[in-house]
Amino acid sequence: MHYKILYITQRRLIGERNVAALRSQLLAHGAPLFARALVLGSERVIADALSLLPITERIRVLRHLPAPLRAALQPLCTRGSPHPLRPASPFVTAGAQHA
Repeated sequence: MHYKILYITQRRLIGERNVAALRSQLLAHGAPLFARALVLGSERVIADALSLLPITERIRVLRHLPAPLRAALQPLCTRGSPHPLRPASPFVTAGAQHA
C-alpha cells in the first residue's frame, strides 16, 4: 500500500477511534511505513494516533518519525506524562504566583 493511501486509512481509523484496525495497519505495513504515512498529518493527528496504540507499539512508531517530531512526542511514550501538545495555561501560572 502506498503511504499516502495508508495515511487516508489512518485518518479514518483515528476519527473512528478504531484501535484494532489501526493496530492491524501497523502490523500489516510495519512501523517505518506506518510512521512515514503519519508524518503527512499534523502533530495533533500523530499524537492522537500514537495515543491509541499500546506503549510498546508507540515506541516502535516513534523511532521512525523525524527527530523534531520524536522530541515533541516523546512524552507520549512515558506513562503518566502530560500530553505534549497541551501547553501549560498562563492563567494557572499567574494565579499560583499571586497565591
